[in-house]
Amino acid sequence: MAILNVSGLCKSFGTDVILKDVNFLIEEKDKIGLVGLNGTGKSTLLKILAGKMSYDSGNIFMEKGLKIGYLSQSAKFESHKTIKDALSSIFKELQNQESRLRKLETLMSTPEIYQDEKRLNDLMHQYSVLFEEFKSNGGFEIQSRIRGVITGLGFDDEDTPISTLSGGQKTRLALGRVLLQSPDLLLLDEPTNYLDLESIQWLETFLKDYNKSFLVVSHDRYFLDTVATKIFELENGRISVYTGNYSNYINKKQAEMEVFKKQYKERQKEIKRLQKNIQTFISHRKYAQVESRRKRLEKLLPKTVLKQGTTDIKIKFNAQAASGKEVLTIENLGFSYGEKRILDLVNLKVYRGERIGIIGPNGIGKSTLLKLLAGELEPQEGEIVFGHNVCPVYFDQEQRDLSSEATILEEVYNSAPGLTLTEVRTFLGSLLFSGDEVEKKINILSGGEKSRVALAKAILQGANLLLLDEPTNHLDILSKEKLENALNAFDGTIIAVSHDRYFLSKIATRIWEFDKDGIADFHGGFNYYLEKKNESKKKNIQEDNVNKTQLKKAKLRERREREKKREAQKRLKQIEKCIYKKEEELEELELELCKPEVYSDPKKAQEVNAAYNKVLADLEQLYEMLDEQED
Repeated sequence: MAILNVSGLCKSFGTDVILKDVNFLIEEKDKIGLVGLNGTGKSTLLKILAGKMSYDSGNIFMEKGLKIGYLSQSAKFESHKTIKDALSSIFKELQNQESRLRKLETLMSTPEIYQDEKRLNDLMHQYSVLFEEFKSNGGFEIQSRIRGVITGLGFDDEDTPISTLSGGQKTRLALGRVLLQSPDLLLLDEPTNYLDLESIQWLETFLKDYNKSFLVVSHDRYFLDTVATKIFELENGRISVYTGNYSNYINKKQAEMEVFKKQYKERQKEIKRLQKNIQTFISHRKYAQVESRRKRLEKLLPKTVLKQGTTDIKIKFNAQAASGKEVLTIENLGFSYGEKRILDLVNLKVYRGERIGIIGPNGIGKSTLLKLLAGELEPQEGEIVFGHNVCPVYFDQEQRDLSSEATILEEVYNSAPGLTLTEVRTFLGSLLFSGDEVEKKINILSGGEKSRVALAKAILQGANLLLLDEPTNHLDILSKEKLENALNAFDGTIIAVSHDRYFLSKIATRIWEFDKDGIADFHGGFNYYLEKKNESKKKNIQEDNVNKTQLKKAKLRERREREKKREAQKRLKQIEKCIYKKEEELEELELELCKPEVYSDPKKAQEVNAAYNKVLADLEQLYEMLDEQED
């Protein structure tokens, strides 16, 4: 059953047509990924569906009472003080219901109410209706759901003031608010931006289990493969629908492109034949035949242009000078922000040609390490020693070193020593800046376009060590693929912080995993890292260095952990049995409260009501115990 139907939707900004005759359906429990190049109108479409932006023409039909939840790429929380405050406000109506229930309980327990049978009956009826509504809407699960979102999205303290949060943390908080609303249709614009791997995996599980519909804009290819069962592609102002996940879409798209290329070649042959015929008929002055051939030629010509970005530009730009074999040595490196220890006794070596992917939770020191390597921060302990002839360049997420009044071509050309304008134009074309686009000024570019410019500068500066902090953030899928091609053609050394699992699998030859216990070094690509993680959950232990004594201790710890888990499972089952029993008691007392012989007898009503409140309090305590066990 369709919950939303879009037909003939059009939207323009001045002379720029963004959406042109867009048509699609969203059905119950649809799990849709929306893909397309940056600037094609994906965010615009979500804003229109969410009612945040008007459209020029067309129709949007929604199921009556459809509840829509929308996550934009920016969030504001002026009226909230803490994380818990921002999330709890979602349940304001349920909290009001709970407050009314408590007031009714207090009122029904007063002696004067017992003397007014009609008043007592009215209150009992109000209470019964309100209680059922509160229960059916999940009133008893509020705190559990809030704690689940806070933990899942990587927040440590629910009482953290919002004023202290970064932009990325505020975006995560906005995502939490939308998920807690549990709308009929979720509209999510780049929800994985600013999430670490653990939080992304939590979100994937949440969306896979979500029993309603969602439409998500994402450039995370692993994420789309995991959560989407349908792909909407927005291209040239129109929507094309593909069933299956992202990989299915890519396979179907490639098959379509092969057919398109064959048709293109056939049209080219036909065009040449017609052009030759026209010249022949002109020379013989057969103008009627010339006119008929020209009309046919006009129909063919507009279709002969291949879509932008479908051709691969293979280009290789080398570092100006090769570094020594040992690129970098980190010895006993330590760094703190105030009393918060970020890096402690870090010892690592990097060799020429390695491509190192740095992964781990947000706020654990990944970007700090890059800034230390780039000279943006000074080590507080230990030292960083660069090898012979090492020339590093640093790419950060802020793109602070871009000149706002320069054009794309000027900005990159001025940073590319020894390269001609043609070579720079060609490289920019490989990053999807083609034709006159290179004359755009930096100050009018989107976030993704600025990222591509900054990446082009970093790659072309002639450095032999690239330090990249989240290089794929804000890039669309095609831009990511072009970046991956450019980096694979780079013959220097790369150290990149990234949460993009697809990017890491294409680029990395070595993984540094940051966690609270330190840095685990995996001498292999991202898939090798995943294999090792699946084999063992233990971190920071190199198996080839573990002696027999350490192995015995590890086995002993594992046995104790298994025993703890068994005990915890027993306690969990006992709590669940108690909850089931208390819920049965609660239902029996609810029925008692509704009996005339009870609510007409003030003393009896007070006894039953007191018993009811006691069971309710016990039940809430059991729910808290259950949450603690599950955590």
